[in-house]
Amino acid sequence: MARSQNDSKLSIFNYNPLIYNPAFAGAADGLNIAGIYSTQWYGFDGAPKTQYLSVDTKLPYNKIGLGLSLYHDAIGPAREYNIEGNFAYYLDVNDRYKLALGVKSGLHSYKVDMNQLNVYQPGENVFNADFENNLSLILGLGANLYSDNFFIGISTPNVFVSKYYNANNSSVLSKRKNYYYLNTGYRFELRRDVSLTPAALIRVTEGAPISVLTSLNLNWYEKYIASLNFDYNSSVGLLFGIRVFDNLKIGYSYDQSITKFSHYNNGTHTFLLTYTLLNENSEKCSCKLY
Repeated sequence: MARSQNDSKLSIFNYNPLIYNPAFAGAADGLNIAGIYSTQWYGFDGAPKTQYLSVDTKLPYNKIGLGLSLYHDAIGPAREYNIEGNFAYYLDVNDRYKLALGVKSGLHSYKVDMNQLNVYQPGENVFNADFENNLSLILGLGANLYSDNFFIGISTPNVFVSKYYNANNSSVLSKRKNYYYLNTGYRFELRRDVSLTPAALIRVTEGAPISVLTSLNLNWYEKYIASLNFDYNSSVGLLFGIRVFDNLKIGYSYDQSITKFSHYNNGTHTFLLTYTLLNENSEKCSCKLY
């Protein structure tokens, strides 16, 4: 039996929140488009490569958020594709706090190209399994409680467990465990339009240690963004972004492994592109750091 990373890890988790929490749909102050390309452990053969694109907005009257997200992840011979619709409903808890409740639904496709493997024992069950094109449903749930400066959310991107069987469906060869996320942060106003936000994302799944990603995020006059990212016992990195046009920002992040594995890869490179079409009737959540 072998256990391994079965969920994509992006250290700039503050900039792709719809991946793990549908309650973030409509959290920006208008129509928001975000695109991410990440190549993890650059230079290591078969290392993960991830592409992510999301579009989300809030409908008039600030009660309903909608979003669409597309996701592609490649690890060695395996390819995963997600298409997800996200829905969030916003409630006023009191004069200070608001609560967003979210749900996502979509399709997950998993493929393995056996031709990319060096097979030494072709009679093993795993090589006769139906990994060629496995399609399954996605149902994710999430909640996000926030004020002008504080936010905390809980979520699971998919409550369904995907199982992969042998050729005659008599035994399970592999399965994907559910992930549970807790995200939180607090924004400190250093001066007008300059903020510093420490944030954390905690990932929990059965059979693996708890994963804690932390970041320290700077937003400078909505012109520059920067963050220091740290994944306990895994990696440390930096992100820098700049607004090149009125509503368009580009960013780049580099993460370096801090384990012995650093001798076998050249770090993780991530590119970020965001565009926000501002809407004066929308209200930006404190969880939106860019």
